[in-house]
Amino acid sequence: MHTLPLSFGLLTYVGFWRPTKWSSNSLKYFIYNVYTTFMVFLLYTFAFCGFMDALIDHDLDNLLEKFSLFISVIGVCIKVTNILINRNSIISVANMLLKEVCIPRDSEELAIKQKFDKNAKTITIYCEILNETTVFFATVAQFGKFLETRTLPLADWTPYDRTSNIMFWITLLHQSFALMVCANSSVAHETIISGLMIQICAQLEILCHRARTLPTFLQKTQKNYSSKEDFKKVENKVIGELVEYHLYVYKFAKKVNDVFMLMIFMQFSISSTVLCMSVYKLSTKDVISLDFLWTFFYLTCMLTQLFLYCWFGNEVTLRSKRIGDAFYEMDWISLRSRVIKNLTIIMARTTRAIEMNSGYIVKLSAESFMIIIKVSYSAYNVLQTSS
Repeated sequence: MHTLPLSFGLLTYVGFWRPTKWSSNSLKYFIYNVYTTFMVFLLYTFAFCGFMDALIDHDLDNLLEKFSLFISVIGVCIKVTNILINRNSIISVANMLLKEVCIPRDSEELAIKQKFDKNAKTITIYCEILNETTVFFATVAQFGKFLETRTLPLADWTPYDRTSNIMFWITLLHQSFALMVCANSSVAHETIISGLMIQICAQLEILCHRARTLPTFLQKTQKNYSSKEDFKKVENKVIGELVEYHLYVYKFAKKVNDVFMLMIFMQFSISSTVLCMSVYKLSTKDVISLDFLWTFFYLTCMLTQLFLYCWFGNEVTLRSKRIGDAFYEMDWISLRSRVIKNLTIIMARTTRAIEMNSGYIVKLSAESFMIIIKVSYSAYNVLQTSS
């Protein structure tokens, strides 16, 4: 993909995003579809074993231990299904950035785009390191314990007899590999959503740059036209493009929100539940233990996912409010009265900021993040009191 190549590359690696340039008649197209089917089967069988194990185990501590991870696995299954079903919508959203009006027109705009692209890439790398570290402490680091106790990372229930060493190792590797797939899929999904919010911020920054430099651009352009009528046409075209670009960025933000709204809401629900459970689990673990380490990193992953949504949703809102400031920073004295009148259309629109939300319930903002932390802490207190 031309946008967020690292995030989409992770999805391709785990089998849930076939490259868009592949021909439907090619052999690799068919092989990748088989690979996707296999990975979906692996993920859903893993989730099914976790579900059955949660139903059978009636011990509260064990249930909390397993359920906090199980609901994340279910969440990944839903995310993967959403990506496969809404593939065309996601491609359509990404392709909106290929429109001519969104392409950088000078070195400054290119520098703005590269800065935000680098931020998105860096965040993806850090999230991948964090998630893979969590999987390491949940699986490989505890292989000795699993072999000694004959337990498994997520689900001790299996639909077959695993008393033999071969079957136990197959099941252990299956669950360990499935957790790795969950980690990569989750990173890809979260960084695609937050990455698209970063792209919205980039387009808003470019829009502000074009607004600030509009008077200078018109002055330079006027020198190339001796006829006032010809220049007037060019002037109207430039203003029209700026208005169109402004409306297009808002349209792009709305499309991103519409495509991923339900997934954001689901992640908020899952992460809020996991937060209180993980904090409770941490309070019962020995600080110098692998269980404590993996629970700590798992909690950090959940917090990071929520933080990415809330932070960049908040950034989109703040940057959309700055558009009006960019217009006020113009050299208004050099502008003609008709140009000023046209610009008031954009300035009037900037009074209503872009708001990213999850299911029209939770606004993605720094305040929402703090509210979720407080609610999770309250739920933790309830769990601790009941225990």
